[in-house]
Amino acid sequence: MDVAIVGAGPVGCTLAALLAGCGLEVGIFEARTGPTGDARTLALSHASRTLLEEARAWPSAGVTPIRTIHISQKGGPGRTLLDAAEQCLPALGYTVAFPVLEAALVSRVRESGATITYGAACEDITLEDGAAVVRFASGATVRASLLVLADGGANSAKIPGIAYATRDYGQLALTASVQCDRPHDARAYERFTPDGPAALLPVDDRYALVWTAPHAEAERLRALGDADFLRELQAHFGDRAGRFVAAGARSAFPLRLRTVNTPIALRTAIVGNAAQVLHPIAGQGLNLGLRDAATLADLLASVEPAEVGSLPMLRAYREARERDARRGVAFTDFLVSAFADPRRATRWGRGLALAALDLFPPARRRLAERMIHGANPP
Repeated sequence: MDVAIVGAGPVGCTLAALLAGCGLEVGIFEARTGPTGDARTLALSHASRTLLEEARAWPSAGVTPIRTIHISQKGGPGRTLLDAAEQCLPALGYTVAFPVLEAALVSRVRESGATITYGAACEDITLEDGAAVVRFASGATVRASLLVLADGGANSAKIPGIAYATRDYGQLALTASVQCDRPHDARAYERFTPDGPAALLPVDDRYALVWTAPHAEAERLRALGDADFLRELQAHFGDRAGRFVAAGARSAFPLRLRTVNTPIALRTAIVGNAAQVLHPIAGQGLNLGLRDAATLADLLASVEPAEVGSLPMLRAYREARERDARRGVAFTDFLVSAFADPRRATRWGRGLALAALDLFPPARRRLAERMIHGANPP
């Protein structure tokens, strides 16, 4: 086939959906035996919505808009408010449950004529001048002009020369569904604390909470009963969203920064979380991966069939994505470190920066544009 995509997550499926009508034979291969049913809440920028609408894969229901974002810090002055109206947009971003987006993408991929093969665990990858050859645990083999790894990095080690740099933030992200005693009015909150950021994202009539903390503290919070958990959340977050009155089941996952040394190899492109895993602060990770998919799809649509997977095409992809990926990594990593410093002088400096953003609309609009479009604005 022309393009073999390993990984049926949002980035791999978006790439396949964007390639519909390009005249390429596209197949997706997924190690899982079916759709994940993952319960996570995803945060998508307005630019990602536009991209998914272009792919005809935007969910028709189950989406909650984020029209404003309130940014503050614990134990220090200053705050700022980003507003979609200031960007002349209906929303800055949206939340959607993983299964809702997954179902919309899988439906669109199948409608487009691309194939999805579940239960296809990759066992070996051989890269040749003319094709990438993938052998699966079932014994089946696929030859493709271009191999795309969109599998979170599960198979990158099978390619010589591919390596990752990893930084462990020493934190867990504690997630839960929480409810307040007043409506969210499509507002999200990002509150920076010395232990890490805490975010509230509007979902239906509730919030999705992402509370980052050192491992031991996060595990202690996770083990609390609901009443004690809500009391500590109130003390940690304050009353800007109202009074917390209910909390759902809690889960936690480790936070780290991981970047690949190169997003291309012979006949291979590495995209999404297989190329870079970011801290969830500012919700940049999935949106960056979707832009990987969009750039690769544009290049594949623009080259002759004989050039699919060629070295010039892959170099063009690397060059097109380098600036956005590098600045996306730097942006999130800077926010984590800048707001972790507990010193009084630093807190006041951050407070002045937040206040300046609130008083200087051009800077505020630039920050919102950066969060929506990444480092390659339209």
